[in-house]
Amino acid sequence: MAFEFTPDQRAAIENRGGSLLVSAAAGSGKTRVLTERLVRYVTDPADPVDIDRFLVITYTRAAAAELRGRIMEALARAAAERPDDLRLRRQQTLCLSAHIGTIHAFCADVLRENCHHLGLSPAFTVLGEDRAETIRRGVLARVLDRRYARIESDDGFRLLADTVGAGRDDKRLESAVLELYDKLRSHPDPEKWAADQRAALHLEGVGDAGESVWGRELLRAAEAEAGFWCESFEAALAEIEADEKLKKAYGPAFAEDAEALRELRRALLLGWDRAREAFAALPFPRLGALRAYPEPDRPARLKALRDRCKKAMASLADRLGAPSAALLRDQRAAAPAMEALLDLTLEFDRAFSAEKRRRSAVDFSDLEHYAARLLTDRETG
Repeated sequence: MAFEFTPDQRAAIENRGGSLLVSAAAGSGKTRVLTERLVRYVTDPADPVDIDRFLVITYTRAAAAELRGRIMEALARAAAERPDDLRLRRQQTLCLSAHIGTIHAFCADVLRENCHHLGLSPAFTVLGEDRAETIRRGVLARVLDRRYARIESDDGFRLLADTVGAGRDDKRLESAVLELYDKLRSHPDPEKWAADQRAALHLEGVGDAGESVWGRELLRAAEAEAGFWCESFEAALAEIEADEKLKKAYGPAFAEDAEALRELRRALLLGWDRAREAFAALPFPRLGALRAYPEPDRPARLKALRDRCKKAMASLADRLGAPSAALLRDQRAAAPAMEALLDLTLEFDRAFSAEKRRRSAVDFSDLEHYAARLLTDRETG
């Protein structure tokens, strides 16, 4: 019995208009849909495509094996229906070598075919997570030993060690370096990202905390949340205005709250201190008495909405807790230590890369970055 696809599943299978994003929950039939989509490309009577022309990326090896098996079964069924079709029979053989696997398996294949462009041995090994972690911990310990040996002449590192690294051992400093290293390696161009962070540390031309990188992000997120609450209170007001009892008891307070939220949203676009003033001015006055109302769930829902908004606004106000001038002063004072942390992380990155090359090894992050470098025609020498 043939499987009946839903309209959305059929759209995902049949769409040929360009890039396609499908979001679906676990167990909703994604693998079945992907298999059917691929097989229809392969068996298209007008413009068939060989299965080994596709790149299919999965999260795990097990998922890749399952998907390959599903495709093989679908091709076998199609070949059984058309026993004289030699091309279809050939697709079953091609499926065994088709690019169906994890992202790291694909990257490793790209590297092995092009490792000479990177100065990498074709016999390189891929480090497992545990082995890579052991090596990088050892490299970091050696880098820190070298830095401590010249700490008296390195003001930035001395400040870093006295602040971030303060304690009975180096664990906090090691954690900070490795956390920043992971952040660095999560970007497609780590060198550019590091240069951008170095420039941002000095706050050149920044006169308001809201103009800094972190300040812009905080204000942007706060403005988006304030926008959500503005819309929620507008909808609540419309509901209240349509009911005379609710309008008399709750209307004035909700109207005042809605106007204050609108003003807050405007203030969040005008700077850090203006936003702090607007948070402080949020009123949330007492609601009027509402007696013998025939639908008790409605006022309870409106009260709960207001309580959630008050808590959300208090949380946002806490994030903007200090005046702009004080925050900028503190960041400028911390900049030398943070720049030293960035320098230390970059030194560790170079040392870790050198150690992996010495061992003719790469880790999973290297697979991604090297493959991206090869595929985007960036400098590979």
